Amino acid sequence: MPRVPELTPAQVGTPLPVDPRVPAAAYTYDYIIVGGGTAGCVLASRLSEDPGVSVLVIEQGPVADTWASRVPLLSGNPYRAGTLAATWWARPMPQVDGRALQVMRGEALGGTSRINSLLYTRGPPGDYNRWKELGCEGWGYQDLEPYFVKLEDTLDHPPSKFRGKNGLWPIRQFTRHPYKVVNYTATALRNANIAHIDDLNDPSAPAAVAGALDVVEDRAYRRASTYHAFLPGKLAQARCARLKVCTDAIVTRIALEQEEGEEENKVRFRATGVHLVTANPRQAGKVFYARARKEVVVCAGALGSPQVLMLSGIGPADHLADKGIPVMLDMPAVGTHLQDHIGVPLTYEVPMADSLHKLENSALTALKAALTYFVTGRGLFSSPFQNITSLVPSRLLDENFRVVARDPVELDASVPRNRPDIELMPIANNCTDFDISGKGIFTLLPTLVLPKSEGHVRLASSNPRERPEVDLRFFDDPLDYIPLRKGIRLALRVAADIRSQGYLLKDLAVPEGDTDEDLDRFIRATLRDCYHYTSTCRMGAEAHGERPSVVDSELRVHGVQGLRVCDTSVFPEIVATHTMAPAVVVAEKCADLIKAAAKAD
Repeated sequence: MPRVPELTPAQVGTPLPVDPRVPAAAYTYDYIIVGGGTAGCVLASRLSEDPGVSVLVIEQGPVADTWASRVPLLSGNPYRAGTLAATWWARPMPQVDGRALQVMRGEALGGTSRINSLLYTRGPPGDYNRWKELGCEGWGYQDLEPYFVKLEDTLDHPPSKFRGKNGLWPIRQFTRHPYKVVNYTATALRNANIAHIDDLNDPSAPAAVAGALDVVEDRAYRRASTYHAFLPGKLAQARCARLKVCTDAIVTRIALEQEEGEEENKVRFRATGVHLVTANPRQAGKVFYARARKEVVVCAGALGSPQVLMLSGIGPADHLADKGIPVMLDMPAVGTHLQDHIGVPLTYEVPMADSLHKLENSALTALKAALTYFVTGRGLFSSPFQNITSLVPSRLLDENFRVVARDPVELDASVPRNRPDIELMPIANNCTDFDISGKGIFTLLPTLVLPKSEGHVRLASSNPRERPEVDLRFFDDPLDYIPLRKGIRLALRVAADIRSQGYLLKDLAVPEGDTDEDLDRFIRATLRDCYHYTSTCRMGAEAHGERPSVVDSELRVHGVQGLRVCDTSVFPEIVATHTMAPAVVVAEKCADLIKAAAKAD
């Protein structure tokens, strides 16, 4: 299989200080992409389609294109040896009994699309119509649907105007569930008056809905990360004259030059390039410079992009001064408004044969599954961790925790106020943050997908090699307890229904009582983050004011020419769905915005 040519900072940049005798063309590119993750790979692929354009991608991790990294089951396990997942501790949260959670991201070409649960979910149209309500013109669902269609190579759904068949990203659906308990769960969801549909990505889907999930797997049942789909080795080799991929490298800051003759409060800086170093700490003293002829685009994710901006002097002035970083632009929204989905696992014991844990409990079972996948590409190793899901607006749950809509309009998910705020995920696996050995585990995971609470990302120090400090601040707004309580009670109803169908389900970790206080204690004791970080460089009209933001509706950083951000950090608000597909749509639209700007020049 052709491999991506991996370059070093020394091969793509020039040592600092810049030697004027070195030709600028040797280290100059039209576009520099900081972060070759989920969005960065897509953007690099689209921009380099033009043979007259040069692109440099700088990725903190390696390519690491191994067999295991493409096996759906193995690559999605962040605890296995050789994982491409990077984890570190967020700050303890006093409001949830001082608990600290680990944050996670993928550090390799393709980013978190190399390690996640493969789920391709657009979310309800009301998510994007909400963005438009907030003043982000061009970001409503009707504006973005063509990008979803463009990127898709839908393998299992019938042709329709809202599904794509000719895109680069293979999308498939597993309608047969390998675990019996999931079938019982699907029946219980129907009994709660949650409609089952064939395509959860249908924009006409109701706000309360259940069904089989789409996943990103190719025709050979391999993980289709954005690296493999959009920037594979064959493409990178064919474009190697104009597309450079620098791996195992860290951008220490964006080079900014002050613009002359600009009016006060207008554009005052221009991004001219980046400073970068190798990730190898033994070469920490060698700093290189790469020059951008047109634009620098930061695609380092919702945890990494604000870090890069703050290291460059763009961010909350007091914080930058505290870390000894000269303030170029005081921008309070940088790193602020962090959002993530909040999950609360209810854990049950099921027969070992009906749980993913049978693979770790029996070497023979694991060997058979591995051989089946190796020979046929099928079996448990090709299956996603999660096959089905359900989404519910908690306000529509009655006293028996059934969905009751008094008016059909209440189920119109294109209306922002009608969006589901709870996702209930049935997963035949342990979803807690602690090991439970020797048992078959099944989880009902009610998750708050429209939280009000916001956290932040800040610099731990001025050292770019140090991971950023993350404060999730779950339940900083106590109103978040209200829908999550309903989500837990819905999960308990589903569990009771499963038992009533004759299935053996044994409590392992569930609430001890049914009062609000009991549920709140359970929430604080068992909550987990979902690694769906957004909004730390959010989109909006202005850097200051009533709703401060970092980028405008064309993803340009306020006050800086030639600098954009393109990843989930620009979401004006978190979406009520898994964030991979929306991140790719942001990259697709960003590529068009950049091409249009270049054409206008």
